[in-house]
Amino acid sequence: MKFFGKKGDASASRRRARLWVQRLKAGALYGGGAGALLGLVVYAWIGGWFSIASSFAVQKTVDISAAAGFKVSDILVVGRKNTAPEELLTRLGISAGDPLFGVSIAEGQTAIADIPWVASVTVARRLPGTVVVTIRERTPAALWQYQKKLSLIDASGHVLSGSNLDSWRHLPLVVGEHAPQDVAKLLGLLHAEPEIAQQLAAAVRIGSRRWDLRLKNGVLVKLPENDVELALRRLALMGTKDGLLARDVKHIDLRLAGKTAVEPVETDNSNI
Repeated sequence: MKFFGKKGDASASRRRARLWVQRLKAGALYGGGAGALLGLVVYAWIGGWFSIASSFAVQKTVDISAAAGFKVSDILVVGRKNTAPEELLTRLGISAGDPLFGVSIAEGQTAIADIPWVASVTVARRLPGTVVVTIRERTPAALWQYQKKLSLIDASGHVLSGSNLDSWRHLPLVVGEHAPQDVAKLLGLLHAEPEIAQQLAAAVRIGSRRWDLRLKNGVLVKLPENDVELALRRLALMGTKDGLLARDVKHIDLRLAGKTAVEPVETDNSNI
């Protein structure tokens, strides 16, 4: 069974469906009632008749179509990058040999939508025997640390994974219970100040009010609750013009508007 492939074309799928209908019509002319019944099966699928027909009638048409060869032979997945293929197949609940018109597309789609990596998903049949799963994955934005646990999150704070995080160590680290809810705005502000972003080791959310930035050289920067973009701009200018971020500084306090408080690193003078 094929599992991965290139993106499917919906219009091509419809053309293939019409082609199969035409073939079944031709089969009805030469093969009698069986071909006519198969044609009705495909028409029922295209017209949504399966959703309103009785269970007995549906089962009969499914059996007829399966006997004619309309069984799942391929599962084509489009858009998968980080979602585990094994989990996709398990959630889909469809296997090779299943009657194409007997599988539950809606149930598989709902189950796949619950996978943390998946932002949206559609599942569809493609004649004569393919199930196409098209997913759009969430984009990792940061690593989140809370209560000694590390998780991968997207910009909306949605947790994507709590394991196998080595490949994401290059992402910003945010810390604190309320960090995920506010990470998008912080990342946007840091994107505007790349000099600060490059030096960031971790951003710690203080309650749900403001951020402390821990830089790679150990300097702690206390940001204000409001006008954070102005505080970061001021910090970046002090770093480039005055070399403040390269000095022996313990912390830089920007919580008061228009003011900067700097605490130098304490020097041990006991041996002097």
